[in-house]
Amino acid sequence: MGVIRTVLGDIAPETAGAVLMHEHMIAAWPGVEFDHRGVFDWDAVADEVAAELAAGKARHGFQTVVDITPPELGRDPFFIAEVSRRSGVNLVAVTGFFCQSMGIPYHWRRQSIDEVADFHVRDITEGMVFANQVTSIRAGIIKIATGQDDLHPRPTPVGPSGRHIGDVEDRIIRAAARAQVRTGAPLTTHTDPEDWSVTNIGAEHLDILEEEGVDPHRVITGHCFVNPRIDWLKEILDRGSSLQIDNIGTGWRDLDDEHISEAVAELVAEGYEDQLVISFDRFFYQRRGPLTANDPIVAEKMQIDYMHDEFLPLLRQKGVGDDAIQKMLVVNPARHLAFDPPAAPDAVGITDGSWAAEASPA
Repeated sequence: MGVIRTVLGDIAPETAGAVLMHEHMIAAWPGVEFDHRGVFDWDAVADEVAAELAAGKARHGFQTVVDITPPELGRDPFFIAEVSRRSGVNLVAVTGFFCQSMGIPYHWRRQSIDEVADFHVRDITEGMVFANQVTSIRAGIIKIATGQDDLHPRPTPVGPSGRHIGDVEDRIIRAAARAQVRTGAPLTTHTDPEDWSVTNIGAEHLDILEEEGVDPHRVITGHCFVNPRIDWLKEILDRGSSLQIDNIGTGWRDLDDEHISEAVAELVAEGYEDQLVISFDRFFYQRRGPLTANDPIVAEKMQIDYMHDEFLPLLRQKGVGDDAIQKMLVVNPARHLAFDPPAAPDAVGITDGSWAAEASPA
């Protein structure tokens, strides 16, 4: 069954307990490292985040949490590892980039697909880079993302591929796919609610991933219940991907728990409970300072008790049984996160550095 790769080392899947599949220990927008308001007390915030995680573990059995924060949005391997030590909660870190409207720094836009794939593989097999050093802290999941700015929600224009996916995003997704094939690591996606209003964006992601050889059974499609069209969700499920229930209670992009719960209940009733996982998508700490009219909060930070006190009872009211809930929280996440990581020297296969054929011009 493989292992789950956490920031403190590999663990057996059967020890993972209840899993939150999509969270953020500390997050910020690219460029915050130059902002006086972004300075924070590292040790105090580590204590604060660890205390919340420990409370979630004690009260609800959240033994493992996936920190899905990509590097350009504030991923700090040392912080994640220290929070794991202080809380006693297993933390899984991510490799990958955010959507091109808000992420994918220019350095990486210049790289070839295979060079970006090498980066992902090294994060998983050797260790993530931070503050000009290669750490021994390894990632255990790959992320891809498409979509637009939260401040100006709108569908992504049709790109050169004919999909609602940007040209840079297309190359970055292909890089992530190649890294997934080389490592066997799980892969999770960020989709934009506005894109769901015009297309089955989850299926468009799968199209690219499958073109690069990814088995959809290793993919978790995220943020797909904001505008839930059951026929599109079933299309994704029938191709093998799992769906992530997230942003419960937050009101993000007019999200409504009643609609989410109804969609989940229908899918469970039709036998898809083995392909569902659940999470908050919570910023445990946002590195920003006071929010402003130009940079407002876009989603409420739900309390760690919300899932068990509010959302899971709502699912039960809709007819979702405890066996299905156990699968969403424990069984399915452990299966997804488990893989057989390759040894670093054999996995990387570094490219020769020639990037011009696939890179965007300077």
